Amino acid sequence: MNNRKEVTESAAHSRPQGRRTALSRLAALAGALAPLVLLPAGRAAAKEIAQPRDPGPPAFMKRAEKMKNLALATGDQGYGAVIVKDDRIVGQAPSRVVVGGDPTAHAEMEAIRAAARVLGTRDLSGCVLYGTSSACQMCETAAHWANIDALVHGPALTEAGRPRYRRC
Repeated sequence: MNNRKEVTESAAHSRPQGRRTALSRLAALAGALAPLVLLPAGRAAAKEIAQPRDPGPPAFMKRAEKMKNLALATGDQGYGAVIVKDDRIVGQAPSRVVVGGDPTAHAEMEAIRAAARVLGTRDLSGCVLYGTSSACQMCETAAHWANIDALVHGPALTEAGRPRYRRC
């Protein structure tokens, strides 16, 4: 736990003053959501963020909503995404477009990156992506290239089917 605090504090000192507020809010949420915020790279991440089996799609969407709330709490856009394989969450992320200064850091893209790190492969066959909203063309195309089996979005658990290649 001290490591996470030290990482957050050292990151706060190396960032411009404007980002300090977002990092303070992030640190405040770290207690309950720490494994969701500071994901380590590599295969070791699988053990650290492995989740117990959830009861199904409503629970996965609820987790995506938590990611959305985390994004909002840190000053980012209100989007969240979760990737599930064999009834286990293998990737999850809030939107990091604003706080990360990266226009490609949509929640779906970040969740795909996290799942690829956890599973140790770019091939996410057998996975389902749950998002708080419908995937944009960039995110759907990335899901297609990652071989994700299906997209589900919104509180009504709307099934969007297999992701398609779209020209962005």
